[in-house]
Amino acid sequence: MRIKTTLLTAAAVMAISPAAQAYDGLYGAIGAGLSYLDGDTDINNNSGGSGTPQFDSTQEHDLGIGVYAAIGYAYENNLRAELEFSYRNNDIDSIDPDGGGFSGWPTGTISGDTTSMAIMGNVLYDFGDGPVTPYIGLGTGIANVDHDITGTNPGGFPVQNITYGSSNWQWAYQGIAGLSFALAEGLNLDLSYRYFRTRKKNLAGTLGGGPAAFEVGHDPHSLFAGLRWDFVPDRAAPVAPQFKDCWDGSSVPVTAECPPQMVDNTDIDLDPIQFTVYFDYDKSNLTSQASDLVREAASRALANDIDNVVVAGNTDTSGSSAYNQALSERRARVVRDALIANGVSADRIRLEAYGENNLAKPTADGVREPLNRRSDVTISFE
Repeated sequence: MRIKTTLLTAAAVMAISPAAQAYDGLYGAIGAGLSYLDGDTDINNNSGGSGTPQFDSTQEHDLGIGVYAAIGYAYENNLRAELEFSYRNNDIDSIDPDGGGFSGWPTGTISGDTTSMAIMGNVLYDFGDGPVTPYIGLGTGIANVDHDITGTNPGGFPVQNITYGSSNWQWAYQGIAGLSFALAEGLNLDLSYRYFRTRKKNLAGTLGGGPAAFEVGHDPHSLFAGLRWDFVPDRAAPVAPQFKDCWDGSSVPVTAECPPQMVDNTDIDLDPIQFTVYFDYDKSNLTSQASDLVREAASRALANDIDNVVVAGNTDTSGSSAYNQALSERRARVVRDALIANGVSADRIRLEAYGENNLAKPTADGVREPLNRRSDVTISFE
């Protein structure tokens, strides 16, 4: 009971952490870990509702295993809703004496296990959207709890033999607290604690060779490690750059210059080609539109003698400064690689990365802004 109280208190303390915007879309999750049943899990012989009970005691169980799988939807307000299937199994160790006049069934005199399979609807809240994110949640649903227990205590008093077991569905609920660690874009490691509980249920069995009825509790604690992955990219729609038509039939962003027209004077200075590649939130891969833009710009540039190319990666202010610096470097590199793939010499390209320090549209810290998720490219000619 002390373990349960301590962990649930820790989950409540997490609620004071600041929140930030998060992934919006479908996700899946799987996990496995340890299942522990309280040493004070109740069991009593209720005499079928009549007569005097022969004992009111507690069960001890060995440390067991648990697994879960879930599918859910994450919202930008940091809430998540999911449907979870879980399985837990614990072998029984003993039924303890409850005082004088009852010997119980010590270790070695009783065997069997308790298994539960549950379908739960969970609501969770993530405190932030960084490399390490605490979260808490509540769940409710139904569980099939199956007891299959047999005991024989040669020196037992007042009874030596006991059997009980059945399998039926009943209402269940759980509390959840955990930490999520970002492993890669759209992939997280979840470490979680779950306190799971069902209503006590009445079971038929035998006691001392005669029919008996029992009331048995079930409230395991679980420590799980699992993976959670996003099914679809972030839904925040980037602002599509506007294009204009040029003299040669090509189209370029309105902020970029059209390719210079060819004139007889070969000594004329060519204006640089400038364009911007935009990215989805927290992404560094090129969209098909961005790939076409890079390919077209490289084709126009290769018609002249390229002096140098500067690719500058940038991010918005959502996320930490260190994380955004690394993200801006990845965005610059992916554009450089696309230029090289389209024929631009690698030794002509210089990379710059500004993180969140070169905003096209100034915003407060922690704000997603599509215009700031970009790589600016300038191609100069000899």
